[in-house]
Amino acid sequence: MQTSGIGRPTFGGLASGLDTNALLEGLLAVERLPLQRIQARRSEINNQRSLMRQLNTKLLKLREAAQAIDNRNATGTSAASEEEFLRYSGSTTDDEVVTVTANAGASPGEIEVLVTSLARGSRRFSESYTALEAETALTGTQSITISLPNGDPNAVPPVEATSITIDANNTTLTLQDVRDQINTAEGNGGAVRADVLKIGEDEFRLVVTTTGTGLSNELSISGDIAIRAVAADGSDNAANASFELFGETIVRESNVIDDALSGLTIRLEGEAKLGDDGITPRSETLTIAVDVDEVARGLEDFTKAYNDVLTFIDDQFRFNEAQNSSGPLAGDFTLRDVQRQLREIVSTGYQFSTNASNPFAPSGNGASGGAISGIGVEIGPGGRLSVNREKLEEALALDALSVREFLSGRARTDPANQAELDANPDAVPDLYDEGFAQRVADQLEQIVRSGDGTLASRDKAFASRLKEFDQTIEQFERRLTSREETLIQRFSSLERIVAGLQGQQGFLTSL
Repeated sequence: MQTSGIGRPTFGGLASGLDTNALLEGLLAVERLPLQRIQARRSEINNQRSLMRQLNTKLLKLREAAQAIDNRNATGTSAASEEEFLRYSGSTTDDEVVTVTANAGASPGEIEVLVTSLARGSRRFSESYTALEAETALTGTQSITISLPNGDPNAVPPVEATSITIDANNTTLTLQDVRDQINTAEGNGGAVRADVLKIGEDEFRLVVTTTGTGLSNELSISGDIAIRAVAADGSDNAANASFELFGETIVRESNVIDDALSGLTIRLEGEAKLGDDGITPRSETLTIAVDVDEVARGLEDFTKAYNDVLTFIDDQFRFNEAQNSSGPLAGDFTLRDVQRQLREIVSTGYQFSTNASNPFAPSGNGASGGAISGIGVEIGPGGRLSVNREKLEEALALDALSVREFLSGRARTDPANQAELDANPDAVPDLYDEGFAQRVADQLEQIVRSGDGTLASRDKAFASRLKEFDQTIEQFERRLTSREETLIQRFSSLERIVAGLQGQQGFLTSL
């Protein structure tokens, strides 16, 4: 008896002349057929689980795309802290005087701005020196102190005022040395910049300027370096910016104003130019408009994610004539339920009980609500969504805030609601009419939520079935191993019996 490469004894019919290895393989192959069917079914279940996970990933992307335009917080329980759907662009009648950037929270329209004066920092010049390195600027115990009134004791943490002192410390400092020590001083913090200005041959001056603007950047320099008197026209002194909005005078320390109007960053570039009469300063017009391209991009991201889910589901249901089969999830009840829910959401009419005047969600006179096509999201062949930019632009021009409300929903606030809240302070009553995007996000949350969502429960069920298959396969393989050992023993016994009979035959023949 020999041993095969996999450890099984081989007989080769030494006594019986039978191909016992072939017989053994054949018998085991027959007994292995049920195991192969179980393994094939396990592979099918595992493939279905993988496809369900792919669906979960696509639905998560769709939920994120819906949340990106629903103007609600991450949990959908209140309004978002910043605008998510509407995007704005800003332009002005003269970029040399003022520019504007529109951000989340801006309101469309036109605004008149009159720039009276720009904010500026301060500067100081030393008296002239004849050489950069040969002439002494400070020596011995001499020093120079530079300070700014830019402290803020009420800030958290409090901000200390800038104060820089350069000491000669019994050495000799040139103009360049003083410049370098000012720029690298620990107390500087980038608030002050020092340079050496060459006026002409053998004429140099130390120039100290502030990097910030406004009255809190008014330089004060004392010590042993002579400082020239400030210019009579005030150009060496710091100044605040002054401008008018809606006829009100506003003063700021910076030329970049982001706190005067919600969602707008206004940059003052120059003082007002004179009007046509050559005497009166001219106001400039800021125009804030909805950025249709940016708004459309958010909706297109949503429709792309939605169509991706539908395509995935359709691929599972589609019959493949070449393979004479459908997808692995064909007929799956979860898949059909997801498909049904998505179709219902996009075909539902939306309305708001406390705002019957929303032109895209009519609720008065028995109206059944507005469809998503009203804001430019159209349903095409196969239920696919697309964005009609022309219609979207018309809707935004008509009432951009109502378009946003159509997506985000509207709170139902009335005395009855308040009474319900007062009576049930710990309860969370349904006091909100859902908008389209919020409904998508909420509905998908039930499906994709970790732990107890629909797909999470399905995944647990798949895991349980796979575990059962693994246990069954393990038991079956143990039985096959035992069966193989039994067959080997029986074939070995057969060979021994045949060999004994052959020995007896030989003995009898020899008599």
